[in-house]
Amino acid sequence: MPTVRRFAAVILSVASWCMVANAQTPPTGPAPGTLVDIGGHKLHIRCLGPTTGGATVILEAGGGGFSANWSRVQDILAPRVRTCAYDRAGLGWSEPGPAPRTFRQEVFELHELLQAARISGPLVLVGHSIGGLLVRLYVEQYGGSVAGVVLVDPTHEDDVLYSLNAGRWARIRDLSTGRTVPDPRRDGKPSLQYNPAEDYLPEEFQLMHLARRANPESLGDRPLIVLAAGKRPAPPGTADSLWNRLRVEKDGQKIDLSRLSKNSKFVLDPSSTHNIHGDNPQLVARSIEEVLAAGSTSRRRFEP
Repeated sequence: MPTVRRFAAVILSVASWCMVANAQTPPTGPAPGTLVDIGGHKLHIRCLGPTTGGATVILEAGGGGFSANWSRVQDILAPRVRTCAYDRAGLGWSEPGPAPRTFRQEVFELHELLQAARISGPLVLVGHSIGGLLVRLYVEQYGGSVAGVVLVDPTHEDDVLYSLNAGRWARIRDLSTGRTVPDPRRDGKPSLQYNPAEDYLPEEFQLMHLARRANPESLGDRPLIVLAAGKRPAPPGTADSLWNRLRVEKDGQKIDLSRLSKNSKFVLDPSSTHNIHGDNPQLVARSIEEVLAAGSTSRRRFEP
């Protein structure tokens, strides 16, 4: 799984550590959804729920995650809401995609997938962990079709994570050397293993930091709910003194991300770990329906 190796080789964060600790085993057997050709490789997408009217919910997994991680949320919403969970290139049932595997490449491929699968707006985007960054980039690139956003214990662009390349905890954007992130493309050499020369995560975190400074409310007045985990254990081998300081910062960053929209809510779930959609899928489903309801009104506001 090239994308798993990419994230694992670069950062071991609270988010990614908890994801690995609680992850499902890699999928086997036939794909439960559909493999869609996006011009060079095929991506897997599984959609459930009614197709008559209303917005479609797109579920974006965290680092190393795949579509099946959203199955409980999809099952809860299926009687009322159309949801689509997909696998990024090289994950789940999707084929490897062209290198380098940048955020912008993955966002581009999601847009290509939705077009090829004839899934049009309005869309509500739901992103877990690193997937929260991808959701935000999708709004930046293709925001005209996006009616609302749910971020599930999202990663912050200023996050301090453990860098295996640097051998220390670091603010990832500070590791940027200013390289230009390559433009996305439809074809090319497939990414089959982690290649440090093709790792642009620090540059992409820095670009998102600069974009946030220039436009603090990048989601405008779109309905936004940010869900944060109340259980955030220290990664193995991390000193309590260091982790206590980092946890305070990380908790504050979750609150800060609710400021991406003028029309937002922040919800702390004391019962959940980083994998809120696995620990408390009912909360995630309710949040999605609340954003759908807010996005469907003329004022696009949450009910008091």
